[in-house]
Amino acid sequence: MKRLVGVLASLALALGLVSLATPPASAASTVWDKVARCESGGNWKINTGNGYYGGLQFSSRTWSGFGGGKYASKAHKASKGEQIAVARRVLASQGAGAWPTCGRKAGLSKSNGHASKSATPSSNPGAKKSSSAKKSSSAKKSSSAKKSTAKKSSSKARTTKVKSGDTLAKIAHRHAVKGGWKGLWKLNKKTLKNPNRIKVGQVLRLR
Repeated sequence: MKRLVGVLASLALALGLVSLATPPASAASTVWDKVARCESGGNWKINTGNGYYGGLQFSSRTWSGFGGGKYASKAHKASKGEQIAVARRVLASQGAGAWPTCGRKAGLSKSNGHASKSATPSSNPGAKKSSSAKKSSSAKKSSSAKKSTAKKSSSKARTTKVKSGDTLAKIAHRHAVKGGWKGLWKLNKKTLKNPNRIKVGQVLRLR
């Protein structure tokens, strides 16, 4: 009997240790996710027709009063990041009492809720990149692609006109001429006797 009790005790201890070593799944969630689970079951798009909308159950008056109208006419039509941004403004002004039951259950405070009267979706911890950031990234990629295309087309050119300030070295580098300026000179020896004397408007072979 004592042996059985010891085995059970060891088993319980082992299970306890496993439990302590493994944090609950909710530990990875933000406090706003916890509030939303309590308010709406974690559904950020919910509209039950009760006069409160979105994951954090904003009334139309609160939503518009704290700038939510900038994102959508009603909270449930806005993104999660936008809803949290408005919630942070409400928190800064009214405190966790704006969510009297669920705020208390979630342990919401101005500190862990990142209260800020000027909160924006882009400043939300863990929020997705804003559309403007995506557009900026796309613009950069497009610009890089254009430059790359320009370089390729330039390198495929067969002739070029000498511009003011050009030298054989500059032209050879610009068009990636094989052999550098010497290679460019060899290609144009028939019309270019002296490599140090090139004229603006003069046409040079590149291939």
